[in-house]
Amino acid sequence: MPQPNITLADLQRLLQQKCGKANAQNATALSENIERGAGKLFECINGLANITVIMEEVERARPRGDLDVVFEKYCRRMPQARQCLNDFNAALLPCLSEPERQHNAMMSRIMDKLLQFICYKDGDQIALFIAEEGPECLEQHREHMGSCLQSSFGHYLPTGLNISTATLPDLVLGPRQCVELHDLETCVLRHLEQCSNITPSNIVEAMFRYVRKESNCQQSVDRVARDHAEALGLTGAAGGRQQQQQLLLSLMPLTLAVAFVAA
Repeated sequence: MPQPNITLADLQRLLQQKCGKANAQNATALSENIERGAGKLFECINGLANITVIMEEVERARPRGDLDVVFEKYCRRMPQARQCLNDFNAALLPCLSEPERQHNAMMSRIMDKLLQFICYKDGDQIALFIAEEGPECLEQHREHMGSCLQSSFGHYLPTGLNISTATLPDLVLGPRQCVELHDLETCVLRHLEQCSNITPSNIVEAMFRYVRKESNCQQSVDRVARDHAEALGLTGAAGGRQQQQQLLLSLMPLTLAVAFVAA
Protein backbone atom coordinates (compact mmCIF):
# COMPACT_ATOMS: atom_id res chain seq x y z
CA MET A 1 0.00 0.00 0.00
CA PRO A 2 1.22 3.55 -0.65
CA GLN A 3 2.59 5.43 2.34
CA PRO A 4 0.75 8.58 3.43
CA ASN A 5 2.14 12.07 3.16
CA ILE A 6 3.11 12.90 6.74
CA THR A 7 3.08 16.56 7.72
CA LEU A 8 4.96 18.33 10.50
CA ALA A 9 1.71 18.53 12.44
CA ASP A 10 1.34 14.74 12.14
CA LEU A 11 4.82 14.20 13.51
CA GLN A 12 4.20 16.60 16.38
CA ARG A 13 0.98 14.77 17.27
CA LEU A 14 2.70 11.38 17.15
CA LEU A 15 5.54 12.65 19.31
CA GLN A 16 3.25 14.23 21.88
CA GLN A 17 1.18 11.05 21.97
CA LYS A 18 4.30 9.00 22.67
CA CYS A 19 5.45 11.35 25.41
CA GLY A 20 1.95 11.23 26.88
CA LYS A 21 2.20 7.48 27.38
CA ALA A 22 5.37 7.91 29.42
CA ASN A 23 4.42 11.13 31.22
CA ALA A 24 0.88 12.33 30.66
CA GLN A 25 1.20 15.53 32.69
CA ASN A 26 4.22 16.90 30.81
CA ALA A 27 3.62 15.45 27.34
CA THR A 28 3.53 18.78 25.50
CA ALA A 29 6.63 20.19 27.19
CA LEU A 30 8.59 16.96 26.70
CA SER A 31 7.67 16.64 23.02
CA GLU A 32 8.64 20.28 22.40
CA ASN A 33 11.94 19.62 24.16
CA ILE A 34 12.62 16.75 21.75
CA GLU A 35 11.82 18.99 18.79
CA ARG A 36 14.30 21.58 20.03
CA GLY A 37 16.84 18.83 20.70
CA ALA A 38 16.45 17.49 17.17
CA GLY A 39 17.02 20.96 15.76
CA LYS A 40 20.17 21.39 17.86
CA LEU A 41 21.40 17.95 16.82
CA PHE A 42 20.97 18.80 13.14
CA GLU A 43 22.78 22.12 13.57
CA CYS A 44 25.57 20.47 15.53
CA ILE A 45 26.19 17.65 13.03
CA ASN A 46 25.90 19.98 10.06
CA GLY A 47 28.42 22.31 11.68
CA LEU A 48 30.86 19.51 12.37
CA ALA A 49 30.48 17.68 9.06
CA ASN A 50 28.62 19.51 6.30
CA ILE A 51 28.00 16.90 3.62
CA THR A 52 28.30 19.35 0.73
CA VAL A 53 31.64 20.64 1.98
CA ILE A 54 32.93 17.11 2.65
CA MET A 55 32.09 15.93 -0.86
CA GLU A 56 33.84 18.94 -2.37
CA GLU A 57 36.94 18.15 -0.29
CA VAL A 58 36.72 14.49 -1.28
CA GLU A 59 36.61 15.33 -4.98
CA ARG A 60 39.69 17.52 -4.63
CA ALA A 61 41.57 14.94 -2.54
CA ARG A 62 40.71 11.80 -4.49
CA PRO A 63 43.01 12.44 -7.49
CA ARG A 64 45.91 13.11 -5.11
CA GLY A 65 45.21 10.07 -2.94
CA ASP A 66 44.69 12.29 0.10
CA LEU A 67 41.30 10.99 1.26
CA ASP A 68 42.82 9.89 4.57
CA VAL A 69 43.82 13.50 5.27
CA VAL A 70 40.24 14.69 4.75
CA PHE A 71 38.67 12.13 7.07
CA GLU A 72 41.36 12.41 9.69
CA LYS A 73 40.31 16.04 10.13
CA TYR A 74 36.64 15.15 10.56
CA CYS A 75 37.26 12.14 12.77
CA ARG A 76 39.07 14.36 15.23
CA ARG A 77 35.70 16.06 15.74
CA MET A 78 34.15 12.80 16.92
CA PRO A 79 34.05 13.78 20.63
CA GLN A 80 31.86 16.80 19.79
CA ALA A 81 29.57 14.62 17.67
CA ARG A 82 29.18 12.15 20.54
CA GLN A 83 28.24 14.99 22.87
CA CYS A 84 25.59 16.21 20.43
CA LEU A 85 24.10 12.72 20.26
CA ASN A 86 24.17 12.39 24.06
CA ASP A 87 22.37 15.72 24.45
CA PHE A 88 19.61 14.63 22.07
CA ASN A 89 19.31 11.26 23.79
CA ALA A 90 18.88 13.04 27.12
CA ALA A 91 15.90 14.93 25.66
CA LEU A 92 14.47 11.69 24.29
CA LEU A 93 14.72 9.57 27.45
CA PRO A 94 11.74 11.08 29.38
CA CYS A 95 9.41 10.03 26.53
CA LEU A 96 10.54 6.41 26.41
CA SER A 97 8.68 3.48 27.89
CA GLU A 98 10.41 1.15 30.35
CA PRO A 99 11.28 -1.45 27.66
CA GLU A 100 12.63 1.33 25.45
CA ARG A 101 14.76 2.67 28.30
CA GLN A 102 16.23 -0.80 28.78
CA HIS A 103 17.18 -0.94 25.09
CA ASN A 104 18.36 2.67 24.97
CA ALA A 105 21.74 1.97 26.54
CA MET A 106 22.39 -0.81 24.03
CA MET A 107 21.37 1.37 21.09
CA SER A 108 23.60 4.18 22.33
CA ARG A 109 26.45 1.70 22.58
CA ILE A 110 25.79 0.49 19.04
CA MET A 111 25.85 4.06 17.73
CA ASP A 112 29.12 4.71 19.51
CA LYS A 113 30.67 1.55 18.09
CA LEU A 114 29.57 2.49 14.57
CA LEU A 115 31.21 5.89 14.96
CA GLN A 116 34.36 4.13 16.14
CA PHE A 117 34.19 1.84 13.11
CA ILE A 118 33.83 4.73 10.68
CA CYS A 119 36.75 6.58 12.25
CA TYR A 120 38.98 3.57 12.84
CA LYS A 121 42.58 4.73 12.41
CA ASP A 122 41.40 8.30 11.78
CA GLY A 123 38.97 7.39 9.03
CA ASP A 124 40.77 4.65 7.11
CA GLN A 125 37.52 2.70 6.65
CA ILE A 126 35.51 5.53 5.14
CA ALA A 127 38.49 6.64 3.03
CA LEU A 128 38.81 3.09 1.68
CA PHE A 129 35.06 2.94 1.03
CA ILE A 130 35.21 6.09 -1.11
CA ALA A 131 38.46 5.15 -2.83
CA GLU A 132 36.94 1.81 -3.86
CA GLU A 133 33.87 3.51 -5.42
CA GLY A 134 31.57 2.87 -2.48
CA PRO A 135 29.34 5.93 -3.08
CA GLU A 136 28.96 4.94 -6.73
CA CYS A 137 28.01 1.42 -5.67
CA LEU A 138 25.36 2.75 -3.26
CA GLU A 139 23.98 5.09 -5.90
CA GLN A 140 23.79 2.27 -8.43
CA HIS A 141 21.59 0.23 -6.09
CA ARG A 142 19.79 3.04 -4.28
CA GLU A 143 16.32 1.94 -5.38
CA HIS A 144 17.05 -1.68 -4.53
CA MET A 145 18.21 -0.74 -1.03
CA GLY A 146 15.07 1.36 -0.58
CA SER A 147 13.03 -1.70 -1.45
CA CYS A 148 15.06 -3.76 1.03
CA LEU A 149 14.33 -1.23 3.77
CA GLN A 150 10.65 -1.12 2.90
CA SER A 151 10.27 -4.91 2.88
CA SER A 152 12.09 -5.29 6.20
CA PHE A 153 10.79 -2.35 8.26
CA GLY A 154 8.04 -0.74 6.18
CA HIS A 155 5.33 -2.37 8.28
CA TYR A 156 6.26 -0.03 11.15
CA LEU A 157 5.11 2.96 9.08
CA PRO A 158 1.44 4.00 8.96
CA THR A 159 -0.48 2.69 5.96
CA GLY A 160 -3.33 4.17 4.01
CA LEU A 161 -4.11 7.83 3.44
CA ASN A 162 -5.23 8.67 6.98
CA ILE A 163 -2.69 8.51 9.81
CA SER A 164 -4.97 10.00 12.46
CA THR A 165 -4.95 6.68 14.35
CA ALA A 166 -1.26 5.89 13.82
CA THR A 167 1.23 5.59 16.69
CA LEU A 168 5.02 5.57 16.81
CA PRO A 169 6.58 2.09 17.16
CA ASP A 170 8.62 1.17 20.22
CA LEU A 171 12.32 2.01 19.84
CA VAL A 172 13.63 -1.43 20.74
CA LEU A 173 15.91 -4.02 19.21
CA GLY A 174 14.23 -7.24 20.29
CA PRO A 175 14.27 -10.69 18.65
CA ARG A 176 11.78 -9.70 15.95
CA GLN A 177 13.69 -6.54 15.02
CA CYS A 178 16.94 -8.54 15.00
CA VAL A 179 15.54 -10.95 12.43
CA GLU A 180 14.24 -8.03 10.37
CA LEU A 181 17.65 -6.35 10.57
CA HIS A 182 19.29 -9.54 9.34
CA ASP A 183 16.73 -9.66 6.54
CA LEU A 184 17.73 -6.09 5.60
CA GLU A 185 21.43 -7.00 5.70
CA THR A 186 20.94 -10.05 3.46
CA CYS A 187 18.91 -8.04 0.96
CA VAL A 188 21.28 -5.05 0.84
CA LEU A 189 24.43 -7.17 0.52
CA ARG A 190 22.88 -9.22 -2.26
CA HIS A 191 22.67 -6.07 -4.36
CA LEU A 192 25.96 -4.46 -3.33
CA GLU A 193 27.84 -7.64 -4.17
CA GLN A 194 26.86 -7.04 -7.79
CA CYS A 195 29.07 -3.92 -7.94
CA SER A 196 32.34 -4.18 -9.86
CA ASN A 197 34.33 -3.87 -6.60
CA ILE A 198 33.52 -6.11 -3.63
CA THR A 199 35.15 -3.81 -1.05
CA PRO A 200 32.08 -1.56 -0.45
CA SER A 201 29.95 -4.64 0.21
CA ASN A 202 32.54 -5.98 2.65
CA ILE A 203 32.65 -2.71 4.58
CA VAL A 204 28.84 -2.51 4.82
CA GLU A 205 28.75 -6.12 5.99
CA ALA A 206 31.32 -5.27 8.68
CA MET A 207 29.06 -2.47 9.94
CA PHE A 208 26.15 -4.88 10.28
CA ARG A 209 28.52 -7.24 12.11
CA TYR A 210 29.28 -4.48 14.62
CA VAL A 211 25.57 -4.17 15.37
CA ARG A 212 25.21 -7.90 15.93
CA LYS A 213 28.26 -7.95 18.19
CA GLU A 214 26.93 -5.17 20.43
CA SER A 215 23.46 -6.70 20.74
CA ASN A 216 21.85 -10.12 21.14
CA CYS A 217 20.84 -10.20 17.50
CA GLN A 218 23.11 -13.04 16.43
CA GLN A 219 21.52 -15.29 19.05
CA SER A 220 18.04 -14.40 17.79
CA VAL A 221 18.89 -15.09 14.15
CA ASP A 222 20.63 -18.36 15.00
CA ARG A 223 17.68 -19.47 17.13
CA VAL A 224 15.17 -18.84 14.32
CA ALA A 225 17.32 -20.73 11.83
CA ARG A 226 17.83 -23.64 14.24
CA ASP A 227 14.15 -23.89 15.18
CA HIS A 228 13.11 -23.86 11.56
CA ALA A 229 15.68 -26.50 10.65
CA GLU A 230 14.48 -28.75 13.47
CA ALA A 231 10.89 -28.29 12.35
CA LEU A 232 11.86 -29.54 8.90
CA GLY A 233 13.80 -32.47 10.34
CA LEU A 234 17.14 -31.25 9.03
CA THR A 235 19.19 -31.95 12.17
CA GLY A 236 21.14 -35.17 11.67
CA ALA A 237 24.28 -36.95 12.73
CA ALA A 238 27.60 -35.20 12.98
CA GLY A 239 28.64 -36.63 9.63
CA GLY A 240 25.88 -34.61 7.94
CA ARG A 241 26.73 -31.31 9.65
CA GLN A 242 28.22 -29.70 6.53
CA GLN A 243 25.17 -30.59 4.43
CA GLN A 244 22.94 -29.20 7.19
CA GLN A 245 24.80 -25.88 7.21
CA GLN A 246 24.45 -25.60 3.44
CA LEU A 247 20.73 -26.24 3.70
CA LEU A 248 20.39 -23.63 6.45
CA LEU A 249 22.05 -21.03 4.26
CA SER A 250 19.79 -21.82 1.33
CA LEU A 251 16.72 -21.68 3.57
CA MET A 252 17.61 -18.39 5.28
CA PRO A 253 15.27 -16.20 3.14
CA LEU A 254 12.37 -18.56 3.91
CA THR A 255 13.38 -18.62 7.59
CA LEU A 256 13.21 -14.86 7.83
CA ALA A 257 9.88 -14.73 6.05
CA VAL A 258 8.38 -17.32 8.43
CA ALA A 259 9.74 -15.43 11.42
CA PHE A 260 8.19 -12.20 10.20
CA VAL A 261 4.75 -13.74 9.71
CA ALA A 262 4.89 -15.59 13.02
CA ALA A 263 5.85 -12.45 14.92
